[in-house]
Amino acid sequence: MQTILVANPKGGSGKTTLATNIAGWLAGKRQRVGLFDADPQGSSSQWLARRPALFPPVAGFAGDARRREIRDVGPEWLVVDSPAGLHGDDLREAVKRADAMVVPVSPSAFDMDATERFLEVVGELKAVRAGGVAIALVAMRVDARTRSAAELETFLGQFDLPLVAHLRDTQVYVYCARDGYSVFDLPRSRAEQDQEQWRPLTRWIARHAAVRNP
Repeated sequence: MQTILVANPKGGSGKTTLATNIAGWLAGKRQRVGLFDADPQGSSSQWLARRPALFPPVAGFAGDARRREIRDVGPEWLVVDSPAGLHGDDLREAVKRADAMVVPVSPSAFDMDATERFLEVVGELKAVRAGGVAIALVAMRVDARTRSAAELETFLGQFDLPLVAHLRDTQVYVYCARDGYSVFDLPRSRAEQDQEQWRPLTRWIARHAAVRNP
């Protein structure tokens, strides 16, 4: 089982948007996918509850689910939507269990400050120093025409980590959250720009944990 951890200690950074859309993409590739909702707000679980039954299935796991329960379901992939404020032993254990970690960052001073401290801590973890966990950054809610987008680009450029995708600020994600969709469930005519923005991230995931064809 490949585990993708979506993590940033700042609430509202875009973790659930990334987690649900990664799960939706993998499910569309006919992978057996589990979505582990470790956030007490339960946003990923609510997204799953709204997901249409005829869509590619995603198995849901609450934050108190045990490893045996997950193994019994047998997902090939586990996408972890982590809680805000993840730190200490909980962070260490989450990173230790992950094969890859995706860190969303939004263009605000508060998000950048929290992310800088978070990445400093993550960089000192044994699992990361040993090279066992691949880490990617994703710029969220980006409007390339704004000064804040340029500031975010400069900020993320200081880290020795790949900035693999820029996702725009659009109501498409609001509608997907409301209806249990991912952008990959939408017709291309409605979500072509967003699907293209995701392509570098899905390629990065595929490189670091092989996506098997059905």
